[in-house]
Amino acid sequence: MTTSPPEPSALSSLIASSGAKSASDSLSIEILHNLQYQHNWTDLKRHLICLNTLPNYGLIELNGLGLQQHPRSHSPSSSSGTSTPTAGETIALISGLPTRHAYIHPDFQNYLVRHSIEETSIPVQREYVLPLSLSETWTLGRFCAVFDQLPERQPLIVDQAAGGRRQYLGGNQNDHVNGNANITPARYEHHDQKRVLLGLKAKEGGGGDGTIVYYIMQEGEVKPRQNG
Repeated sequence: MTTSPPEPSALSSLIASSGAKSASDSLSIEILHNLQYQHNWTDLKRHLICLNTLPNYGLIELNGLGLQQHPRSHSPSSSSGTSTPTAGETIALISGLPTRHAYIHPDFQNYLVRHSIEETSIPVQREYVLPLSLSETWTLGRFCAVFDQLPERQPLIVDQAAGGRRQYLGGNQNDHVNGNANITPARYEHHDQKRVLLGLKAKEGGGGDGTIVYYIMQEGEVKPRQNG
């Protein structure tokens, strides 16, 4: 009796059809797949960032799941594979909309509670995910180079509408200091610092099961909390 090999999984087929040329390429697609089907993220995109380049190119959007750069890009496409940032090193990044807020600053959360505003009434913002493997070695300088390429986060604005009820207005990007709030009797405007979610995949085999977990990394120092 002849047995046929098992059919490849949906994830394996996705990676194979993407044209991934390295382990880091495959990892970014696996993280994207996990966000979409395990955490129900929407509007997922893959980006390329070039570390230590002048001028800063920011995020370069990739065409779908393929690894071809957007035609507007003029940045280097090769990776050094080292653990320190080098000129022209490229790293894949994922962005998307989560089903709920990945993080709400304690000051902003306190304001929402005091004014009986539901967190669900505040639209989620696009979050950025950096795919990582436990086998990689990263330095603080390399993380800083990633943050240099991230866009500033949009402010969260709650305004007092007619009748005294407060409502979310949103806001445009600006140059205010991240992590601060502008407060008036009729308006609360909160500015978050840059942040990225670390999509960390555990090793497979040798006691590892390849589990993917997410940690939040934020730019700058966290203001000490006061009791009461």
